Amino acid sequence: MRAWVFPGQGSQRPGMGEELLDRFPDECAAAGRIIGVSPRELCRDERGEYLGQTRYVQPAVFLVSVLAARAARADGHPAPDVLAGHSLGEYAALHVAGCLDFETALRLVVRRGELMGEVTGGGMVAVLGLPLSRVTALLAEIGDVDLANHNLPDQFVVAGSADGVRAVIDAVRRHGTGRCVPLAVSVPAHSRLMSATADAFASVLRDVRFAPPVIPVLSNVTAAPHLPADLPATLLRHFVEPVRWWDTMCRLARAGVTEPVEVGPGDVLTKMWRRAATRLPAPDVPPTAPPVPIVAPPRVPTGSAPADTSPVPTPSRPAVAPNPTGTRVGGSAALRAEYDVRYACLAGSLPYGVTSPALLRRLSDAGLLGFFGAGGLDTAAIRAALVELRDVPRYGMAWPGGRDERSLCDLYLVHDVRQVEVSGPLGAVSPQLVRFRYADGLRRVLVRITDPATATRFLRPPDPAVVRALVDEGLLDASAAASAARLPVATDLAAEGDALALVPALVAQRDREAPTVRIGVAGVGTPAAVAAAFALGADFVVTTTVNQCTPEAATSDAAKDLLGTLDVTDTRDAPDPELFELGARSRVAHKGTLFAARAEELYRLYLRHDRLEDLSAQERVALERTHFGRPLEVVRESLGAVGRDAKHGLALVFAAYCREATAAALRGTPGQRLNYRVPASADIGAFNRLVGSEPLADWRTRHADAVAERLMSQPR
Repeated sequence: MRAWVFPGQGSQRPGMGEELLDRFPDECAAAGRIIGVSPRELCRDERGEYLGQTRYVQPAVFLVSVLAARAARADGHPAPDVLAGHSLGEYAALHVAGCLDFETALRLVVRRGELMGEVTGGGMVAVLGLPLSRVTALLAEIGDVDLANHNLPDQFVVAGSADGVRAVIDAVRRHGTGRCVPLAVSVPAHSRLMSATADAFASVLRDVRFAPPVIPVLSNVTAAPHLPADLPATLLRHFVEPVRWWDTMCRLARAGVTEPVEVGPGDVLTKMWRRAATRLPAPDVPPTAPPVPIVAPPRVPTGSAPADTSPVPTPSRPAVAPNPTGTRVGGSAALRAEYDVRYACLAGSLPYGVTSPALLRRLSDAGLLGFFGAGGLDTAAIRAALVELRDVPRYGMAWPGGRDERSLCDLYLVHDVRQVEVSGPLGAVSPQLVRFRYADGLRRVLVRITDPATATRFLRPPDPAVVRALVDEGLLDASAAASAARLPVATDLAAEGDALALVPALVAQRDREAPTVRIGVAGVGTPAAVAAAFALGADFVVTTTVNQCTPEAATSDAAKDLLGTLDVTDTRDAPDPELFELGARSRVAHKGTLFAARAEELYRLYLRHDRLEDLSAQERVALERTHFGRPLEVVRESLGAVGRDAKHGLALVFAAYCREATAAALRGTPGQRLNYRVPASADIGAFNRLVGSEPLADWRTRHADAVAERLMSQPR
């Protein structure tokens, strides 16, 4: 297994790459145009005016690294099997992997360097000789400093405000062990202080298209292979989250890398590897066996066959015959036993508490189980729901990522929550989710997914480095760590979207990698859809939008009236309020509301303009009348977007419409029906057709348990 690694900022030196510049005149000419300084002048830096400035250092190191990679291939060196880069070096790795062409990658690096170079008032310090548990405890006591790099088990870099960095130095000195080495930088890289820079960089990434890598590239943020669809979001996280270089080296070692080849100026990464050599894990395979490839499994295209259709032994799953009343009791008997439910049918969560305590209580009383919609709610609201659910014998909670997950986990453990549901594009195997899964006895984690690559993350045990950190913090004991070493993170995976392609692929993948995990289908709207899911090999089904159109759902009667009229073609994708800048879409009702069209209009304006002031007077007047009902300047001021990056401020204003449209639908705000944003998929239209001539045609009779009973009845 051959790995190439690319260094980051700090590896620069005057005269670097001198021997490469003449070999690649075309690349150097393009670089001179993009950077604004000739590469020879930049890299020689005879007057010391370039390599001390972030805006020039980053493109200089990137250029030398890329040219070194081209020279290595031209000189006949074997191609690598995997790539990784330390911080800035990740961009060189992505270019070498084919994700970005040379000029696009260099332009990104130039803008990254410019934006980071504008940040002042912070600092970074290397902390040496202390374990992760001690560094983590120290940072918990200092409010404005974050872990920026985890390079070795006893080598870290922290970043934050100047006062915070000084407080770290004083704390380490008082501790009596370890030492600090202040770094000569004013940029608090990979810390929360870079969030505004990340916001500004988002506008740079919006038009970039990443190609699938021809060689896997390990991400600094996850220490796992990059996925093309996730690259923009991951590169933005890169600004504010630590470089997990130790985890990256461990992954390379487990895959059979004996020593990576450092490509670029200096040898800092080589020295780091050699220092870590005795502590790196052994390969996952014997030395005589082929190395384990590091791959991110490809997404299965819609309508295609699964990548591997070879027969695989399937673990024994007890079949249960239909009951005498004619109601289906299909799917996994093990799931029914573990969740303590009558049917292999669970009610998925809908955010903002739409799947309410009342809905979960109704299901529980009927021997069924649903997940509370914690997404979009603050901690106080989630805590209040848990108090309301304290006497409900069976229920689950959504696991909303992107928040204070430690507080969320503490809350769920205190209230003895036994199962959570992970869904959405930001679903990740976070440390606190790992803690929830394995601490104080095993708990269940159901993940709703749209692609096999996401399944891979959850079908495996968690990263050993994450488990070790939790043990060091006292959050997992030895028994829990042993379970985490052998059991996958997910207990259940539910496919959303094209089940016809996804389910067979997931079943085959599950049988190869984690036979205990059950596979389901989310978004069923008819008994025939349930039967089809089971015929495809699914163990269970998950209801979604149909639960929103029940008396117990915590949304407005107006929204339920609208949902009750939908047919299977009355929904469409529209800009998502939480990921507006990235162009993410979510499914909403199209009939009876103009939200989808109006949100698309906003996104088109966002792509066309760079600031609010660029809107024409006609566009401004129209938006203020149809979308916002007040001046756009008032909207911007209410969001605190004045003075921020203009493009990001524009996105904040337009995303505010999407959020207000959601709130209007939840409240049933009079006069705003045309702006209602009502999440909906084809399953609600299918269910409406199913019950059109039945008592359940009126949503006021569609109690949550009655919907489940109807779906689990025999197809007619």
